[in-house]
Amino acid sequence: MRIVAIKVPKFLSNIIKLFLRKKN
Repeated sequence: MRIVAIKVPKFLSNIIKLFLRKKN
């Protein structure tokens, strides 16, 4: 569970970055 909690934020941040790139 601890490892997942650490990995999830990085995964979400990457998705947000790609989403912002597509918008622009």
